[in-house]
Amino acid sequence: MNDISMNYNVIRSRKRKTAAIRISEKGVEIRVPHWVSDQWITEWVENKRTWIERKNLVLSQQLEATCLKVEQGAAFPYRGKSFQLHWDVGKRRSVSIEGNRLLVTISNRSKRPQADRASEGLKEWYKTEAKAYLEKRLIYWANCMGCSPKLLIVKDYKRRWGSCNQRGEVSLNWRLIFAEEKLIDYVVIHELAHLTHLNHSLEFWNLVGEYCPEWRSCREALQKCNGWVFW
Repeated sequence: MNDISMNYNVIRSRKRKTAAIRISEKGVEIRVPHWVSDQWITEWVENKRTWIERKNLVLSQQLEATCLKVEQGAAFPYRGKSFQLHWDVGKRRSVSIEGNRLLVTISNRSKRPQADRASEGLKEWYKTEAKAYLEKRLIYWANCMGCSPKLLIVKDYKRRWGSCNQRGEVSLNWRLIFAEEKLIDYVVIHELAHLTHLNHSLEFWNLVGEYCPEWRSCREALQKCNGWVFW
């Protein structure tokens, strides 16, 4: 047995009938039925050690690859394309795209670090762009699907791309604006489908698949972009 201990969180449930492992940026979760003994969990996790370590390595590599850092010349995404970030000091804060460059003008009225000011300006610009674009895609797909969401809320989620509640309100993560159109559309279709099925039943996925046949590959692609949510 490997002598190096492994950190994980155990979640017991009276509804669960089988054991499962969930690996995310929050760590390793072991989900088991409430009656499972601590000894069984320890031995089971040890048997799964190689698999867990491999999955953790893949996850850390994905997070590192998509983690956004505000530095001169850093790559920043916008609607599926990558742009080089550059900033300069000026009288008014602004953001624009010229060729393959994302240009940020930061105010000369602040003494805060330039990177912080550039980050603040960028986020404000991204959120404005996201609200306009996501509203357009929501209206388009709502018309296609014959549904009527009550409200669109653009949110600063750290754990999800979107949600839909019983009141018919659709919430979308502003960071979706980083992604290409088909990934954005998948999330919009997913949340609009919840207006008909507020669950993840077979009927729900069939409805999603009717308007987004590639939903599996889209979901997988978004999972590889989890590093975006940390900025």
